Amino acid sequence: MQILFGGTFDPVHNGHVAMMDALSAAFPHALVHVIPNRLPPHRQSVADSGHRLAMLDLLLSGYERITVDRIEMERDGPSYTVDTLKAFRAEYGPDEPLVLSMGADAARGLARWHQPERIVELAHVCILDRDGQTAETPDVLASMRPVDSIDALAGSAFGCLCRLQTPAVPTSSTEVRGLIAEGIETLPVPQEIHDYISNHNLYRTVND
Repeated sequence: MQILFGGTFDPVHNGHVAMMDALSAAFPHALVHVIPNRLPPHRQSVADSGHRLAMLDLLLSGYERITVDRIEMERDGPSYTVDTLKAFRAEYGPDEPLVLSMGADAARGLARWHQPERIVELAHVCILDRDGQTAETPDVLASMRPVDSIDALAGSAFGCLCRLQTPAVPTSSTEVRGLIAEGIETLPVPQEIHDYISNHNLYRTVND
């Protein structure tokens, strides 16, 4: 089983870490692929892809079952999730369970993704609900089969929808960048990420 967790990570923050840790704990026998996108289709990154990748490498270097996957960094054009899922399916074959994990905010915007209807036939979906809150299931995922147990995903390669409760860590990359631009030193990011941002003088203005 392969777990996919993608995003811009601009920068990676404590909320991301909480979701990664929750995925690793929920899928103890699977590898969690953290996938930074090179060219996000729906937004423009502030830090360049090299810095965003370096921060993830720094943060996750000590994890055994969480890896930084460069698949989107090494692909030209917009970083479409459906293309990443197709590549994973080609690599791991038709029978390997693939689990696309996403936060509630991403799930709410899923209809705007490129070919979101293809996700149903390529992977399972795991929606990460925060602290007892349940995000509404997007219409584009209505044909997926809801399952109550994470273990149920191992029985098929795609087509199931599960939910995973994660700790409430109310922050965002936008908030982190705003705090830095205001000169605030206490940030909701891991210490090594704080040091990297400081050493490379990132996000000192909102638009840098």
